[in-house]
Amino acid sequence: MTWPGAAHAPGNSSTIQTIALAYPEQTIRVIADPTHLTELQRDPALAEHGRIEFVPSAIYPGLFGRTQIVSFARFRKEFATLRRGLASVKRDEPCLICLLSATSTAIFAAALLVRLRRGRIGVQVVLHGNLNDVTGWRPRNPLARALDLRAAMAARHPRWFRFLVLEPAIKDALAELVPQAVARTDVLALPVNVGEILPDQILPRPPLRIGLVGQATRAKGVELFLDLASDFRARYGTAIEFYLVGRVPVGSDLSAFAPLAHEVTMGEFPRADFVARLACLHYVLLPLQEEYYRLSPSGALMDAVTWLKPVIASRLPIVADLFKRFGDLGYLCDDDAGFRAALEDIIATMGSTRYDRQVDAMRQVRNSRLPARLATAYRAIVQQQFGGLLEIEMLDSKAPQQARSVSAGPA
Repeated sequence: MTWPGAAHAPGNSSTIQTIALAYPEQTIRVIADPTHLTELQRDPALAEHGRIEFVPSAIYPGLFGRTQIVSFARFRKEFATLRRGLASVKRDEPCLICLLSATSTAIFAAALLVRLRRGRIGVQVVLHGNLNDVTGWRPRNPLARALDLRAAMAARHPRWFRFLVLEPAIKDALAELVPQAVARTDVLALPVNVGEILPDQILPRPPLRIGLVGQATRAKGVELFLDLASDFRARYGTAIEFYLVGRVPVGSDLSAFAPLAHEVTMGEFPRADFVARLACLHYVLLPLQEEYYRLSPSGALMDAVTWLKPVIASRLPIVADLFKRFGDLGYLCDDDAGFRAALEDIIATMGSTRYDRQVDAMRQVRNSRLPARLATAYRAIVQQQFGGLLEIEMLDSKAPQQARSVSAGPA
């Protein structure tokens, strides 16, 4: 109910695959905007799962991506979408509603629907970057304030109503900000995009190529990236190149991107172009800003993992945790000087066996983030936290299995 088109489609597809692999005996209905469903259905890895149904439902117009806005009209639309989704579920059939992306009003709409409808219904709310709304501006209107994300996280919800964050460090940060939410918050690692894993690793060729992955925003550290590109291009010439693997926000000053090895344009950036540019990199630069990525997973980090690209990254918990678990994944940097020192070291040592070891360590991360590996953890979460809601029981040794369903979405 948040994103149309291709926005977050790769991540949503990977999450749906994880759910489908965790519960192969279940029917899964994916409810999303028709344009988003089109993008999901283009993923061959998702198409392999035959028990997935796609149900179109237009999202509320005009507030795309503006999850911090408390809109009563959007609340009505969200409640109607969820109610229509449950209309296909029999009254005596247990069902888990998984909100792949949700506003605060969608959270309250789901909680209200569970209270109004009799039956065994669970709700799982996946939190992405919109979790940052708990620290942002709050409405002055007391009614709207009572429905914002901080209120939604702290509210008393039905028993089978839980939140899901995508990195352990995010739950730790949430515990400091909204301690009331921690007891009903679970953790499942953000999965990689299986559809973009190649059978053979493509080894990048000289010159040294460094890329910023994702939208060129302040939160992703675009200012430092462009400063590094200008400095190192001036000092090392064609020995090093910098690439933006993503789009430039509308209204940006395109002249600032002149130090890059390619021209940039504003607006949409096709996934095929994204993949082609990412594949040629040696390292992914991640000067992530703490004020956003303290509470958000990084899709760019998962793209680096998927494509086995070592990283030059800010020492934030979501990145440092991976280094602690898997070893040398590249470079962790404490400040701007650290990023410069990392690039100098790479230029001086490129061609050594360290790069190969970093790629091997990234492969270990990728293997741990495959939907097939995460499916076991996901099923364990549902079994433990939702009281065996989706477990199929035999009425007797000759009885057929009772059907259950998972509603994944709206996206």
